[in-house]
Amino acid sequence: MARIAPSRLALLALLVVGCDESPPAVDAGPDVGVDAAVADAGPPPPMFDPPSHTLSADVEVVRDSLGMVHIYAQNDEDLFFASGYAQAADRLFSMDLARRQALGRRAEVLGSRYVDDDSLVRIVGVERYALLSAARMREERPEDFALANAWAAGINARIEEILRGDAPLPFGYGPGEADFMPEPWAVTDGFAVGRLLLFGNANQIEFDLLATILRDYVPDAFERVPLMRPLTDAFVLPADERPAGGSMTSWVPPARAELPQLPPDAARRLADGLFDIVPSPVAQFASNNWAVDGRHTASGRPLIAGDPHQGLSSPMLFFMQHLNSADAGGSFDVAGFSFVGSPAVQLGHNAHVAWTATTSYPDISDLWEVRADATSVVLGGETIPLARHEETILVRDGEPVTLMVEEVPGRGVLLPEGIAPVPVTRAGRRLLYDWVGFRPTAEAAGFIDIDRATDLDAFDAAVDEIELGCFNFVGATADGITYRSSMQVPDRGVGALTRAHWAMLDGDDADSLWTGALLPLSSLPHTRAADRGWIASANNDPFGFTADGTTSGDAFYFGVFFDPGTRATRIESELARLVERGALTPEDMMALQMDAHSVFADRLLPIVEDAWAHVPTDDALAEFRDRPELETLATMLQTWDGALVRESSTAVVFDAFMFFVTSGALEDDFGLAFEAILGENPSYMIKWAVLTLEGAYPRADELLQEGRDVLVLRALSATAGWLERRFGSVDPSGYTWGDHHGTHFGAEYAGGMDGGWYPTDGGVGTVNVSSASFLGSGGVPVDRLESGGGAVYRMVAEFAEDGVPSAQVTVSRGNSGDPESPFFDNATDDWINGRYVPLRFRRADVDADAVESSTLTP
Repeated sequence: MARIAPSRLALLALLVVGCDESPPAVDAGPDVGVDAAVADAGPPPPMFDPPSHTLSADVEVVRDSLGMVHIYAQNDEDLFFASGYAQAADRLFSMDLARRQALGRRAEVLGSRYVDDDSLVRIVGVERYALLSAARMREERPEDFALANAWAAGINARIEEILRGDAPLPFGYGPGEADFMPEPWAVTDGFAVGRLLLFGNANQIEFDLLATILRDYVPDAFERVPLMRPLTDAFVLPADERPAGGSMTSWVPPARAELPQLPPDAARRLADGLFDIVPSPVAQFASNNWAVDGRHTASGRPLIAGDPHQGLSSPMLFFMQHLNSADAGGSFDVAGFSFVGSPAVQLGHNAHVAWTATTSYPDISDLWEVRADATSVVLGGETIPLARHEETILVRDGEPVTLMVEEVPGRGVLLPEGIAPVPVTRAGRRLLYDWVGFRPTAEAAGFIDIDRATDLDAFDAAVDEIELGCFNFVGATADGITYRSSMQVPDRGVGALTRAHWAMLDGDDADSLWTGALLPLSSLPHTRAADRGWIASANNDPFGFTADGTTSGDAFYFGVFFDPGTRATRIESELARLVERGALTPEDMMALQMDAHSVFADRLLPIVEDAWAHVPTDDALAEFRDRPELETLATMLQTWDGALVRESSTAVVFDAFMFFVTSGALEDDFGLAFEAILGENPSYMIKWAVLTLEGAYPRADELLQEGRDVLVLRALSATAGWLERRFGSVDPSGYTWGDHHGTHFGAEYAGGMDGGWYPTDGGVGTVNVSSASFLGSGGVPVDRLESGGGAVYRMVAEFAEDGVPSAQVTVSRGNSGDPESPFFDNATDDWINGRYVPLRFRRADVDADAVESSTLTP
């Protein structure tokens, strides 16, 4: 394939964007018109030339039987050019949609349903801060910026082939599909995609709004239930490395007067829209990672495992690639997974280091209710003029929409009125949002440095560059293991421990405002686990600050919205068991990644057994006597191993019971918010129900007015009734978990990409997570459970005697975005059944498994 000359790429850009002069530098994107009556929005964005790179030598591209591409180049820039070209050849339509989402331009090609999403993306300035971050890299790291430039030039080379007719139009663009044509990429587009990923990955807008709604409209539950407390004290840092807390002080949730009037359908609005506010290519699902050092393994060298959990889309979120310029003297020999639409490898291994990541949830943003008019806001007693500008959102099936972006200089942006499904601000007030991402950051350079890291110190230093990424990185070499999380977190001072920064704040409270200080790197979580010899994270609290259910008395304020801890509990208990046994193997790690044991069952089944034992002697339970169907279910649950696997009948019984008992315990107490939380994040509501049923906090009995045994047995009776209606009988021969529960690989944009529904193991809160709510709209049981999230891939890596990592993986779909490709969904069956295949890395192994090869020529 011939590389197009820069002048021809410039000509292509002119043709696509409709210019009739020599190519200008690429600017910020959407048209901006400044309102002369208000403050200027600031200096113009930095400018960039169209990406351009000419190959200096042939580049070899090899595809293996998994569908992964292996790229061998003579230098780093040629390598990144070929990487952009290869990703575009396989996934251009997905890349394009990711780019349009990051630029706030989806409505332009997909219609009016995306106007709200496009508006929020533009309001929070994803493109603006991507441009500034790119300019920072261009200034501070020009050699690495040249790699981003070459990568975008490679994408454009493929696009030119398509527009010339030398390559087919990818699936998704054609008539009857999304029906639009690809445009050339700017060098900054990959930065924008990455920034939106980081914005969405750990955003807390929705959680802060939820906490505000609970505080204001469900105050009894908000005050009584320990919302922050995990189910189990399972924290990332070893116990002897956690910071000590301060002296405990009382904390009372702040109250607001003159609450906004709720609409009659508030509960329905919350259920339909609370967790659909923030547009992002990623979703806030669960992830796992862990590493064990060589003292505990059969090989004497570390093992590392990771499985990032996201929406299981079709095609998948990641692109698999192996980048090698090192064989010719370059800097890279790295293989793994890249977020579609972004350069480099974000997760995987190189010739020295293997690494994985889960999402951490530090509190990196805040919401304030501020007094506002058309030109200014009052914040902390100070009147601040707004910097406003208009942007135009083109809409495919409607008229253009004019958006007013309103910035409070140095303090954030005003969010759109009505962004929450129900009113949260009072008359004359608006929501102000501040985020640490309102500044240029260095994530792209950090990931490039991870790709090139040669030891744990270099890996940790590279992680420290990822200022905005809220990730728990776990890394390993043949010599040791490390855990590091280095995102920028506002230092809100000691007052934050008794001020609810995790809900909407009062803009009149000057003490609530950020000072610009950040928590020092030394305060952020990190360890080499020198004593224990293993590290694990599963979106859980790294420090243990939430163990008592309050921020009061902690060493500092870090955050509160962490996973309930079921996966962390199971992983820690299994690692402790395996370490005690000794001689851990990769197969042990794979079995743990596929583990479908329910920690919720461990906590709920003793409660069921205890309630059932009281039936013969407690007259308050007389209605449950002489009920053979309940006897059948109680016996099934008492003899069950707790595994939510496809062949299990009892898994069906338990899941239904778990949701019925959660509803019985908490629905009336959580009121309008119950369905929204249970439907989107069932593990949180189930956690609160379990703690309530166990009497694990002082006022738990106040929520169980009927008595615990009555509530539990009514849930068991409701389960029996549902089984009889759904399957005709409670007889376990009539149903299995695989009949009732599965995974749907959905496609939002093109019907031909929908992957369908498959029976799968796992459930709510399991290590092999496959979460779905049994109770649908109005509390009615669903006909079939459809999980839309889980492990996009699973990876287990060990180290050879020469120190080179060797990984095995399962992958949820395939590497191609074309439904007609043999690599569209070729990996799904192995993913479902836990059959791991090699992530080929050494050249001899790649060549032995090659199914395709091609050469890019200068």
